[in-house]
Amino acid sequence: MSTKRAYLEADNAGAVGTSNAEIEPYSTYLAAHEVLVSLRAVRSECEIIEAGQRALLTVRTSAPLPSAVRQVAVRLVALLCAHPATDSVAMVAGLTLALTTAEPSVRCEIYQALGSLYEVKGIFATVDIPDDAKSALDAAILSDLNHSQHHLRSAALALLPIVRPHGQYTGPNSVFNTICSYAADAHPKVRQAALCAILRQHMMGAALPVEMYDECVVATKDDFEQVRLVAIELVWAISSAYSEYPVVIEKYETTETIRLLDDAFVKLCDMVNDSSVIVRQRACAILGRYRDVKHTFLSQTFSKQVMSNLRRFAHRGPRGKSGRKRGYHPKLSNTSIPTPEGDADVESDEFRLLDSGAAGAFVHGLEDEYQEVRDAAIESITELSIGSTEFAAKAVDFLVDMFNDSSDRVRLCAIRALVAIGDRSIIQLTEEQLSIALSAMKDASHIVREGIYSFLAVSVVAQPEALTKLMAAIKSSLDKYPDDQMPIYKALMALGLSHSDVINTAFVRALLGISEHYLSREARIDDTVYAGNVILLMNTDLPTRRDLALVLPDYVFSHLPYLRDKYRGCFPQDLVRSVPYELEFVRQMLEQPRDDPAIAQLSLDDRRRQKSSALANIRNVLGLVCDREELHSGGDIERSWQTETAALLARRIGEFERSSENIAAGTTAVQQADHAVVDYAKAVELMLVVQSRAATMLRRQEHIDMASSIMFGLYKIEARSLGLDPGCRLALVYLRLFAHAAWLHAHSMARYDKRLAERLYAEFALRAKRTEQVLRDRSVHPSELVNLVQQHTESTNPMPASDHAESILAFIAGFKPLLFSPAGHCQLVSANCSKTAIARRPV
Repeated sequence: MSTKRAYLEADNAGAVGTSNAEIEPYSTYLAAHEVLVSLRAVRSECEIIEAGQRALLTVRTSAPLPSAVRQVAVRLVALLCAHPATDSVAMVAGLTLALTTAEPSVRCEIYQALGSLYEVKGIFATVDIPDDAKSALDAAILSDLNHSQHHLRSAALALLPIVRPHGQYTGPNSVFNTICSYAADAHPKVRQAALCAILRQHMMGAALPVEMYDECVVATKDDFEQVRLVAIELVWAISSAYSEYPVVIEKYETTETIRLLDDAFVKLCDMVNDSSVIVRQRACAILGRYRDVKHTFLSQTFSKQVMSNLRRFAHRGPRGKSGRKRGYHPKLSNTSIPTPEGDADVESDEFRLLDSGAAGAFVHGLEDEYQEVRDAAIESITELSIGSTEFAAKAVDFLVDMFNDSSDRVRLCAIRALVAIGDRSIIQLTEEQLSIALSAMKDASHIVREGIYSFLAVSVVAQPEALTKLMAAIKSSLDKYPDDQMPIYKALMALGLSHSDVINTAFVRALLGISEHYLSREARIDDTVYAGNVILLMNTDLPTRRDLALVLPDYVFSHLPYLRDKYRGCFPQDLVRSVPYELEFVRQMLEQPRDDPAIAQLSLDDRRRQKSSALANIRNVLGLVCDREELHSGGDIERSWQTETAALLARRIGEFERSSENIAAGTTAVQQADHAVVDYAKAVELMLVVQSRAATMLRRQEHIDMASSIMFGLYKIEARSLGLDPGCRLALVYLRLFAHAAWLHAHSMARYDKRLAERLYAEFALRAKRTEQVLRDRSVHPSELVNLVQQHTESTNPMPASDHAESILAFIAGFKPLLFSPAGHCQLVSANCSKTAIARRPV
């Protein structure tokens, strides 16, 4: 008996209310639940088919059975649909036809099962079901939307945007309008399901109307926390789509017009004071997504004071005319009840305060009792600091205070935030901030201590006394934590370069213990503290080093060749220029070339110019690849050009990496946007190699690895880069689409199960269609993508696997990446950035 025939017989048996001699429905809850629990242990295909037949027959039979038995049978059907031996279409059709006679609890279970099958196997999206089953499901959903049981209304709302995709039904009875009508339902679960369905519609391409903004703001004050969670996501989505839309605020006889973006930012700042920790965490996380918020609102997030300009006095007449009815009597309409002196009548119209809004939002977030909220607040502050220098200056003081936090994860997050800010502009430390940072150097976690050293590397102090205090703390750390030697030396390199104007002869004498009247005792060359002091002094600028040469004893210069060779990368390349001419033997030892003789004699400025030239060459090759003319797809000329261009790009990348290594000791603030461009160039190089070999595909595993490397590299760029503009993100998304196509082509999907191949191809076509729509909105029309989408759009019937493979091969051969040119404010976070920062960053 075939699988399809068995299901038809099971359906007929359930429809007429009779039982088959071989296949009978489950009569008890335990019988069905036992199969559900032991499903993973079932190995036989016949047992899988029989279990599916019995479960479906249990759902559809007219015999009186407890609803719990039917519910567990529905769950069993949902699990069995994922097995290759079962006919998913027939089982889904059987579930939908059973909706007409099922109890409300069973119908709710069926809706949830269909929703899970949509997520797992793409039911209703890539797999069609019979028209009669689809009509029955549509009628059942519309009928259950008005059911008295809230769980049934919620399940029907969740399934409605899946069954009726956006754009398929228009007019006043459209899916979107139907869902919006339930956003104010009496039950919170229904309101949550309605808002989640609206958010799903938005993610599927529906344009949210700006008129929904007020309703979403009202939903942020809902009593149910899950409703508030979805509402703040919708507020952010609408404000991002209509950022410049004017919002008129009429309160207390005054009128003010602000942008929708600023108003939404203020509304979400107010959610930081929510009673739910989950809502507070999500609100703090979403605040970091905003860009171009006015500095007036950003600065208020660090102020807890209720400013005097927030207090507004409104004109009032008699008590009876002011709207306050309590204590009013017709005969006493011209009189008012006096308020005792010293008390404030907070209910009067004289005493009115504007909503607190953004005032102190991040202060409350940083002082929250839950570390998840504090972590999210710190990362949002980091994101906002990338786009506003004034905001970053205000954030430093609050982030330094987080060094005293009880959670090491929060301390580490604050340190990384300050390092990201300091990479963009040097941080000027006050005496109090320096004391907090020095106390954090005693942390028990070596990761936190290394973060403090990196923070000190991007900071400066104004007085020599503060620098002396810093060096004393570093000496204590070197003695207590010997494993921190190299991170401390790297920090001393940056401190020496940034404190050239603070380091003078008096400071040097106190640091090295040099007397003005007596000869100094030669220091031990293996002393780690002494080596750190020399690294600090030798990394100052050249004029300062030449002035210090008059004070430093000769043994310091005689130790330089040994220290330079022992601590590679801790001394500048032009170290020989700081040695007096009288010490000729030291100069000769320092002038001996190391590693690369062609680079050892270059000055710092020459090496920087060499790095800039290598980066310019990479950009030129990328521009050549992105703007190349159309060649014959798959021809020998095109394959030869792709191979030569990939080799050229690899050489240019190697030149940039070698030049970057040689100037690492001379600078601490490297242009992070340059590294993002180089990583993108590496992905383009692999793309060219895949294109040149796509026609032959002799080494499939190698091509799969290259497609995976492209995908991983692009995701790494997006996860570690702060401040990427939408154009750069779109370039990453488009190149990832190529990697997806190359992965499918390399796997040769014809060798796999037909249904699995069709599903994978359908998901790729849907992803390509969405990418083409976004590109079209930005007036970008790549011909290879447009042709690919047209082939799938014009096809009335499902395309066979061979046609899919041909269209994907044509897309790979004609693919041209988009230009990737990140702005100068783009920052690169630590390679060990927290999972929260990666997960919440929008794509």
